[in-house]
Amino acid sequence: DVMNCIAIIPARAGSKGLPGKNVALIGSKSLVQLAIETALSVPEITRVVVTSDDVSVQKIARDLGVEIVVRPEELAQDNTPIESAILHALHSLNLKTTVNDVLILIQPTSPLRNPKLLAESLQQFIDSGATGAIFGVVDVEHHPAKMLRIDGDLVVPFTKIEDLSASRQTLGRVVRQSGSIYITNLQDFLKLETLFIPPVRWVQVESPEAIDIDTYEDLDKARHTASKQKSE
Repeated sequence: DVMNCIAIIPARAGSKGLPGKNVALIGSKSLVQLAIETALSVPEITRVVVTSDDVSVQKIARDLGVEIVVRPEELAQDNTPIESAILHALHSLNLKTTVNDVLILIQPTSPLRNPKLLAESLQQFIDSGATGAIFGVVDVEHHPAKMLRIDGDLVVPFTKIEDLSASRQTLGRVVRQSGSIYITNLQDFLKLETLFIPPVRWVQVESPEAIDIDTYEDLDKARHTASKQKSE
């Protein structure tokens, strides 16, 4: 059986922090176009599917020749988990899945993604038997063990008091999700409805790739970084 490698690109219309962000431009291209072009550039990806309730996003997808799943309004809310949108899109495709099929989530909100790194990560995932998942990660600026949780008028340690004065070296390395690389086993995702399917391997990304567009400030930073990268 030929293995399916399905890239899902979620791009809803609404956004609290930055309305219409998926059609915002970096250089001359919208975030959703950048995501689609990345997906199309990866040879192992067999299908590219955009899920959106936004007609302008659907038009971009159509012009670039990829599949479109029209997302119902109730799955395009601010509080809709991304998994619900992906599941809806996958169920709409009426797939005949095999155990080696792969799901790749390509969020338009990570526009500075390195396509070569995504392709290498996917190849590595396939070579290792397509089990579990791979997450893109980046080092955190502040260790969570140094953080405080608000409890009414008070603060309490996020982990424990001793950690607040511990040296960073003793606390172990902590990373955050870059948002730019999510690769999982497709059948397991359909069954477990989560992207975090152990064993989850990690791939380190450069800091520009981890810029996640949520506000106008993020967009500004991404545009600035992109034009700097271009001139280098």
